[in-house]
Amino acid sequence: MRWTRLFYILLQCSILQRSWSSKTLSNRIPTTGKEFKAKSGNGWCVDSNGIEQTARTFLKLGCWNAQNQCEADNMCVAFACNSSIGMSVLYTKTDCKANCGAVDWVNNPSLITAGSYNGTDLRSLRDKWLESKCYVQSAVTDVKNEVAAGSTSLTVSDASFLAVGDGLRIYSEVKTITQIGSGGVIVVATPFAGSYRTGVKVMKVNTGRALRIALKGHASGCPPDATGANVAAGCSCNAGYSGTVAETQVQPYYSGSCSAIACPSNSNGVNVPSGCNCNAGYAGTVTATTAAPFYTSTCSTVSCPSNSAGQHVPAGCSCKAGYAGSVAAATTSPFYTSSCSAVTCPANSAGSPVNTVPAGCACNAGWSGSVSAVTSSPFYISSCAVVACPTKSAGANVPTGCSCNAGYSGSVSAVTSSPFYASSCQAVAC
Repeated sequence: MRWTRLFYILLQCSILQRSWSSKTLSNRIPTTGKEFKAKSGNGWCVDSNGIEQTARTFLKLGCWNAQNQCEADNMCVAFACNSSIGMSVLYTKTDCKANCGAVDWVNNPSLITAGSYNGTDLRSLRDKWLESKCYVQSAVTDVKNEVAAGSTSLTVSDASFLAVGDGLRIYSEVKTITQIGSGGVIVVATPFAGSYRTGVKVMKVNTGRALRIALKGHASGCPPDATGANVAAGCSCNAGYSGTVAETQVQPYYSGSCSAIACPSNSNGVNVPSGCNCNAGYAGTVTATTAAPFYTSTCSTVSCPSNSAGQHVPAGCSCKAGYAGSVAAATTSPFYTSSCSAVTCPANSAGSPVNTVPAGCACNAGWSGSVSAVTSSPFYISSCAVVACPTKSAGANVPTGCSCNAGYSGSVSAVTSSPFYASSCQAVAC
């Protein structure tokens, strides 16, 4: 008797469960805008040809959370789910994962006709979807009269399920209803951007829905240029980016963004994350960090190289007096190029032990004057001039040679100190 009673109870539970799964989901989950009804058959959603090839995304969620997700997504028109294994598919172009270009269902959910798992030969996949159901948004009507771009009103075939404050969607445009008149005339808060022909589907959506997907491991992933397990766990901007990411309860479930930091002063590049290089004449590096100012920079000016003078290379360096050449800033070590080289002592002068202007040049023997270094070409000033033959001697000049006059004995030799000659010419005695 006990076994008979137990069998009866189990049979009743099975009947109730089957009956429950065929009802509108909104009968067991409070709806906040959209309404969904189960289609006949088990499996994922299909059209009249038994095909599912449409924009969709896949989630590891049971039916309740799948409906919550679909309700909060204005582009979601249907979902299929199996709570026993925590699998669901949402038919939406939001965060789309497959057939994202096929949006006919998103624009017209009436194309969804049934649930089916016959579209695959994989037994493992069929078995997972045997007890699944397809739920389709039922709060749908169509445009009764053509809607012109810029209009703030439209007429629909059935406005009975709509109320002031509700949202409605045509294709990708979502509007808030501000007034409902007789004959299905609806006034919306902002003008339509597009024009819509008669028969286009109008769907009720949820503009004020506050949703938080709290299932661990299924929170929204961190946005671009941020890292973290997910938004709920916390996201931080990547190195070189500034900004904040905060969790919200509406799509896309976060607010804020991370922006790339521009290259700092004395460096160049697209931005810090993509890499910055110190400007020519600067030595150092720029490294991205996660703390303000989101980079560290060691770019510092390079001193003027040897044989040149100036504040530093970026400000400009000039070869020192007596040196010819130039100094240019460069981006590779040593961060400058220098051609400053010592100028050789000019004609009629010489230096010792180095024969260059910077080391010092003296007029040759028999020449008077001096040589001084300057910073403009030819990088020296020379006043070396030949000394004339002294009295009691004759000749072109001291350097070329002088001879004592007739009746005089001795010689004249060139020297480097004033008067730049030495003369021993003396009159010969009678």
